[in-house]
Amino acid sequence: MEFEAFTASALADYLGGIADVRARLFEDDAPADLDIAEVGDGNLNYVYIVTNAKAREHSVVVKQAPPFLRLVGKNWPLSCQRMDHEVAALRRFGALCPQHVPCVYHADEKRFLVVMQHLASHRILRQGLMDGVSYPLFAQHMANYLAHTLFHGSDLFLAPDIKKQAMSASVNIELCRITEDLVFTFPYEDHSSNVYSAALPASAIARLRSYEPLRCAAADMKWAFMNHAETLLHGDLHTGSIMVNARETYVIDPEFAFYGPMGFDIGALIANLLLAYFSRDYHGRVDGGDPRAYQEWLLEQAVTIWNGFSATFLTLWREHESRSGKRFIGTAETRVGEAYRAHFMRRLLADTLGFAGCKMIRRIVGMAKVAEITRIPDAQLRAQIEVRCLRCAEALLVQRAALTDIEQVTLLARETLLDKSSFS
Repeated sequence: MEFEAFTASALADYLGGIADVRARLFEDDAPADLDIAEVGDGNLNYVYIVTNAKAREHSVVVKQAPPFLRLVGKNWPLSCQRMDHEVAALRRFGALCPQHVPCVYHADEKRFLVVMQHLASHRILRQGLMDGVSYPLFAQHMANYLAHTLFHGSDLFLAPDIKKQAMSASVNIELCRITEDLVFTFPYEDHSSNVYSAALPASAIARLRSYEPLRCAAADMKWAFMNHAETLLHGDLHTGSIMVNARETYVIDPEFAFYGPMGFDIGALIANLLLAYFSRDYHGRVDGGDPRAYQEWLLEQAVTIWNGFSATFLTLWREHESRSGKRFIGTAETRVGEAYRAHFMRRLLADTLGFAGCKMIRRIVGMAKVAEITRIPDAQLRAQIEVRCLRCAEALLVQRAALTDIEQVTLLARETLLDKSSFS
């Protein structure tokens, strides 16, 4: 049967037939009119906010996966099974970080949908960043989320047999293929899916296709993405998949979840903070403003996320080894263990920066843009900002092993912001 998105009345009838959901929408289980708004961003799925018209504190979010990539339409078929991966990831990450993951109230494997907590007092982080809002706990919360989810899905915590079973259960072939193509392959080719500003210098596009150190670095990151099954990842952790307010931070939309390299999730988030940093040169000057203070706040968030993640991750690692008595490198010598941990974190930072570079490039020249770039109305100014993003991304990729702490990344970003030269 051909897929059809829910009508408002059909969705209301469906939700009314689920006891757990009905209890959350209706006071004293008494029927009431429901306000239903479809709010999906149009990339993958249909997303509905369902609210009791008379008691608006009673609301849920419904997300349904159609059998195609919504951004493109029915010409790009896509298995609805991605919803199973999303539900499993929400439940797994929710068990580890319930304060940062929305509750799942109901999942329907036959209709490929999930009903979950509505974060009514939160907003999408990307929107807040474009408006110049500072969130005092965001970076600390994300550092904690990343440390717990990445550590507890890895061989550093799980027994080998449990880890391999988890890997088998999280195979997400179609959405991984989308990432392999749209992040690591098509942006470096003359591919029909690429979309970029006509004002972007042709030399910038040519460099992506022909500059050997950059192409080799991107190929390394593609290989790591495809082969380094280190832990269960969110898989698409950008500022559009985080909801915030001044007190709370929630991570949503893990339909791309799979077992992959730890640095991919961290790198994706840092990439989006850097895109916000460079685009602030436009958004922060609207109405005569000065972007510099907020740009520095954005860089501080990247530093706090990495340093906070690193400290918490290492604490979890040490505590687990102390509690279990099982050491990953099989020695009781503390000095050797600490030396390996330092080596591990240096390699993880290099991976993180390489993935950040790839993520930045795809947002400039590939499919699925970010609003902080596309909403710059001046084509020449937009192109200038995009060139800086590409320059920074290239440096992150090519120099990733030489950038040994996150503070060096902030220096690189500041220097790139001041660089007025064009690609040659």
